[in-house]
Amino acid sequence: MLQRRLTLLLAVVLSACTGTPGQRHADVIVVGAGIAGLSAALEASANGARVILLDVNSVGGGHAVKAGGFALVDTELQRAKGIEDSPELAFADWAARGDDPSTYWAYRYANESAAEVYDWLTGNDVEFRMVLPTGEDRVPRFHFTRGTAVHAVVPLLRKVLYDTNITIRWNSRVVALARSDGRINGVKVRDERSGKSIQLRSGAVILATGGLQSNLDEVRANWDPSRTPPGRLLRGAGHFATGTGYRLAEWAGADLIAMQKQEIFYNGVPDPRDPQRERGIAAQNPRAIWVNVAGHRFIDEASGNKAVAITMGALDDPGYWMIFDASGAKALSMRDAPWLNRNTLQAEVLNNPAIVHKANSIRQLARGAGLPAHGLQTTIETWNRMVEFRSDFQFGRFNKDSMRNIRPVTTPPYYAMRTYPLTRKSMGGPAINQFGQVLTDDRTPVPGLYAAGELTGVAGINGSYGGAGTFLGPAVLTGRIAGAAAALEKDATLDFAEMAGPARSAHTAGATGYWHFERAHALAEERGYSCDNCHSDTHPMRTATTRNALLARLNTCTQCH
Repeated sequence: MLQRRLTLLLAVVLSACTGTPGQRHADVIVVGAGIAGLSAALEASANGARVILLDVNSVGGGHAVKAGGFALVDTELQRAKGIEDSPELAFADWAARGDDPSTYWAYRYANESAAEVYDWLTGNDVEFRMVLPTGEDRVPRFHFTRGTAVHAVVPLLRKVLYDTNITIRWNSRVVALARSDGRINGVKVRDERSGKSIQLRSGAVILATGGLQSNLDEVRANWDPSRTPPGRLLRGAGHFATGTGYRLAEWAGADLIAMQKQEIFYNGVPDPRDPQRERGIAAQNPRAIWVNVAGHRFIDEASGNKAVAITMGALDDPGYWMIFDASGAKALSMRDAPWLNRNTLQAEVLNNPAIVHKANSIRQLARGAGLPAHGLQTTIETWNRMVEFRSDFQFGRFNKDSMRNIRPVTTPPYYAMRTYPLTRKSMGGPAINQFGQVLTDDRTPVPGLYAAGELTGVAGINGSYGGAGTFLGPAVLTGRIAGAAAALEKDATLDFAEMAGPARSAHTAGATGYWHFERAHALAEERGYSCDNCHSDTHPMRTATTRNALLARLNTCTQCH
């Protein structure tokens, strides 16, 4: 299906192939080895292109290794479980949730996700085991592997490493694009370990660099003006999601659209291991009640992300306190840090007065959290009374027929955990056409430049509100589309190219070529792993440079993720 869609593009590409031949290092350069970049590289190679895959990190996978599942429509697994789904039903669900998704891309993804994502991934050794329901979909379509999406990323990385058409360069930061006669035909790369720079030439460049949600300055600069701007804001995206691709695309003439559409979670808690206190971890507690600055409940705590975002965006202080007791403390869970487990959660979060206030009475708890004692006491007494009568007459969270995880707040010690807005995903970026070509503000393609994945806001599929699984799957699809189209430019000729780049530098706080190495080994030491847990004769204790060593290293990813 992808190949059939490229007939029109081929004529456009060939008409642009002018100039005198120049040195070529690859047919296609893919910038970013997240799930979109991996998909783009594999698709470009499958269409006959020689590919260089670049990533600023020393491993691939991007933020997807910590992500969850895939929203997929009318798949073999759904049918095997007796789930009846259709593109029309999925599109209607996503349009209702997102308010204003791209009609073209949302409907295309709904129609093609089974064949071009599910079947393609399973054909690349990804095994889906579960289909879970969500509050925003009328039928279950949230597909999971054995756990997090690391079990989808690792098989794709393995396919990339086996593919001799693809060369990977880790620790490689793209600092500029090459352009000749208006055509993008290469990149300038700085090695994050040596500091040396090189220039690489190609027929086309695909940007798959991820979002900007770890660049708090950029997040604030693009904040939706209809929502209350946050006071404290925590980073909740991948370490390298700093917006590099946006600046490169903008320099090349891209029209950046829907930049104010950002998926923000409101359950962020400061990461106690972050010295800057800027990174957050996501907290969940199905037994907690949420209160505002007055100590009052203000929402059904089981609401979906959209309802929470709308409610929080209208508050003067877009944050809240999770209130729970000793019983509720057992239900607290957190994500986004591999060091988290029940012991570290208790020691570093629940027993950390900088994050959680703890007291043996509600009045003491209110005093410690800075909440009105009378307001908080009344709220908890009202809650307990509603639990007794099995009816939430305030917000309808529960009734006599639905009491799952509903408990009274009666057993000391009592806890108050302050939450903050947590950055997550970008839903805007360079405009692209149906082939993944980056577009200018007059909707003409930038010759030789493509984009995919979260950098594009996954093509606007989510509209204004992100959904469950509607980032990973669309990242795969847009990556494959861009890879197949860019491969058609392998016959483009090259001449001398100017090297230039964005005037603003990316936020790179703490980013070095040894970032992943340092964190992985610190975690292994903390857990008391022996060297043999990860290293062997095929993966010795030195930098992995050969394909065999890199393949062996893949087997260690799930030790941490």
